[in-house]
Amino acid sequence: GPVQCGPGSPCVDKSCCNSDGKCGFEKGHCHPDPPSTCISNCDAKAWCGKDSPNGKITCGLNVCCSKYGWCGWRPEHCGEDTDPKDPGSLCQKEFGRCGKVSPPSCGKDSGTATNGRKIAYYASWNTRNRECNRIWPHHINTEGLTHINFAFAGINPKSFVIQPMHPADPQLYLDFTALKTNGLETWIAVGGWDFSNPGSTHTTWSDMVSTKENRKAFIESAVDLMKTYGFQGIDLDWEYPVAEDRGGRPGDTKNQIALFVELREAIGNRFGFSSILAPDFWYLQHMDPFALSFQVDWFNYMAYDLHGTWDARIPAIGPRIAAHTNLHEIEEMLVSLWFNKLDPKKINFGMAHYGRGFTVKDKGCMHEGCEWADTNKPADCTNFPGIMSNTEIIQLIREKNLKPELLKGAEVKQITWDDQWMAYDDDETRAMKIEKANDLCMGGHFFWAIDYASGSGTGDDP
Repeated sequence: GPVQCGPGSPCVDKSCCNSDGKCGFEKGHCHPDPPSTCISNCDAKAWCGKDSPNGKITCGLNVCCSKYGWCGWRPEHCGEDTDPKDPGSLCQKEFGRCGKVSPPSCGKDSGTATNGRKIAYYASWNTRNRECNRIWPHHINTEGLTHINFAFAGINPKSFVIQPMHPADPQLYLDFTALKTNGLETWIAVGGWDFSNPGSTHTTWSDMVSTKENRKAFIESAVDLMKTYGFQGIDLDWEYPVAEDRGGRPGDTKNQIALFVELREAIGNRFGFSSILAPDFWYLQHMDPFALSFQVDWFNYMAYDLHGTWDARIPAIGPRIAAHTNLHEIEEMLVSLWFNKLDPKKINFGMAHYGRGFTVKDKGCMHEGCEWADTNKPADCTNFPGIMSNTEIIQLIREKNLKPELLKGAEVKQITWDDQWMAYDDDETRAMKIEKANDLCMGGHFFWAIDYASGSGTGDDP
């Protein structure tokens, strides 16, 4: 953010503002004494480094801590563009790595992701919440898939045993695991974004991992559930450890590792085991994927939902139209995992079978970077503002004779109509993303969610 400030104009990055109008975390910014007296946010602490709380905070995933106390992996954090005799002059080397990290490179034709795992999630609540085009297990198009994950089971906030999210789910479990074949495994996914929203299960993940006894109850119930219903693996969707807004606590990082170690010890090779990874460093920093990688078969990296109406609360972005699966941004975000030394073969590249869109503020400005006024209007079947399933997008293009446009660099498609803007992925842009996953030596790819792209299903016609 801007490094300038003044009376009535505090620092955008919430750092200390001094009487010279400069932002930062050093004594010259935060100290009450002349010559540069602090005038606002005087108790602010840096994210990392010598000016962080207790002067001891390091950066998650071993990324660089800049001279000014910010974690990141760009030249301004890592000291690349400085005096060659002093490569750490813009980087605090005691609090993270300094210098550049090269991404993995296998070539776009390597086939690592193309010929690797192909996983899909199935959002079971579509059978209850959708106005039409409800997809039941027997509707799912499993062609080409190696694994399919039932989303989601929950966790009892008092006993910490895994339990169905809805009374109808046990029958759905059986219908779902009946899809398994020699080439297709059916897994159960536990948690999800909504599970950690404010409410009765807001802190359940953190509570569960906090003691060995609680973890044991969870693990035993996981084994029981998989045996009872015929699931062949479990995917843990904890969104997210440590993050206060997601019910997390500071001890979650080490406790998550303990859970993963104990779960793997309990299941051995009898069942598969995977975990999600957040796309953004803000949430990812509190996980240790490298440490977790020794326990899981793979990670599902959720390379979607990069943008939405929440951008309005972020001063550096604001209410500007942006595609939620921009490949250039995804590639940039992945860099933190290379700092963490995570084996790319353990990563599945995530793709969306839905688009995210907006209602524009000015119909004369309908492209990325223009201002939006609201989410796009809900579609008939999904009936959820801000998103449309690929099934609905295909139907809309046909009905309105729209001309999809490729956004080069972002490698997404956009469509516009009336005052509506929508970005989504189709076969062409998904192929581009899989090529990038091949180039980065990734071991597979996955989709959220198969019920957004499995045909017409049941329910009233829109």
